[in-house]
Amino acid sequence: MKNIKDFDLSGMITNELKTEDDIKEWLSLNLEEYLQDGNLNAFVRSLEYVVRAKDNISNLSRKTGISRSNLYAIFNGEVTPQFDTVLKLLKELGYTLKVA
Repeated sequence: MKNIKDFDLSGMITNELKTEDDIKEWLSLNLEEYLQDGNLNAFVRSLEYVVRAKDNISNLSRKTGISRSNLYAIFNGEVTPQFDTVLKLLKELGYTLKVA
């Protein structure tokens, strides 16, 4: 039996984000949770899983002009991004926010 320290939740989540529908559902659920609890850092963390499923941090950094170190700080919750940064990340990943 594996030790709890060996449990890789991040890898497990990333492996579940296989299709665009999976990713959209994941982001929608996390956005809904953000709207309920106001925890933007948790929503941004969900974006990190999408980045890892679709691409990597280095490429996202190049495409957005946001430094890798700043992206890591954002994804690790060390820095709370401005909302326009979140929108920039979503846009670069190929998504938009929609009010329903």
